[in-house]
Amino acid sequence: MEPQQSSLYGEYISRLGWDVLHLNGIQIFVRRLPLVGGIMKIHRPVRLPDTKKLISVIGTNNIRTLVVEPVFSQNQKQLNSWCRAMSLHVKINTSPYLPTKTIRVDLGEEEQTIFNNFTEAKRRAVRRAVRLGVQIRQSENIYDLIRIKNKSAGFFGFITTHGIDKMWDIFGTKYMSILLAQNNKLKIIGGVLLLYWDNIAYYWIAGATREGKKLYAPTLLAWEAMKSGKAHGCKQFDFVGVWDERIPRQNTEWHGFTKFKEGFGGTTLYYPLVQNKN
Repeated sequence: MEPQQSSLYGEYISRLGWDVLHLNGIQIFVRRLPLVGGIMKIHRPVRLPDTKKLISVIGTNNIRTLVVEPVFSQNQKQLNSWCRAMSLHVKINTSPYLPTKTIRVDLGEEEQTIFNNFTEAKRRAVRRAVRLGVQIRQSENIYDLIRIKNKSAGFFGFITTHGIDKMWDIFGTKYMSILLAQNNKLKIIGGVLLLYWDNIAYYWIAGATREGKKLYAPTLLAWEAMKSGKAHGCKQFDFVGVWDERIPRQNTEWHGFTKFKEGFGGTTLYYPLVQNKN
């Protein structure tokens, strides 16, 4: 089960102002908008909800738009058929909220083997970061991470970190870790927020300052994040999204960090797309 279907994630979404419903063991998020109709999100369900029961819930809550983003193992043809049936009753969103493609690294290998699977450029960047005095430390201060991410993301950086402090409060150190990169003067120049769930370490949020990037802090952080995931008993490391060539006009700004993530090896994983095809 991916974290979006966990009770803790439901509590997090609830604190962001959404109602959390359950149908046949599937967690559903609803936000009611009286004038324009509500929106319903079903993120990473292990199976698709029964259409008749879901149609009833949609009517009761005056839902106008339905977002469904299933797990990667969901059969595409079955999803297409389900969406066509539901589209007779509600508008189906076809613009993904969650990444439709990601990269996962096998953490079951020895550390040296994992490192050797990096490109030469990435292995060299890790060594350079260490030589340049970059240090990685754990933290329990989510606001240090938020400040770094906001700074690295530019003017609208706060959008990417909205509610993350609430998520940290709910999941806590049992399921999350904060890794911060410092220069040789102990100034924070980068950070990563990791989420550990169902034997997978998720690279949930990452950011670095200009100085941090010049010192190769993001590469060292990613490597240390993998080691942290392995230490927590995780079997895989998920980079949580890269640009998807199946929908080339979406998320074009992801090209840069997609190239970055591809340098660590791993296996590409595709999620099914919501579309109107057989």
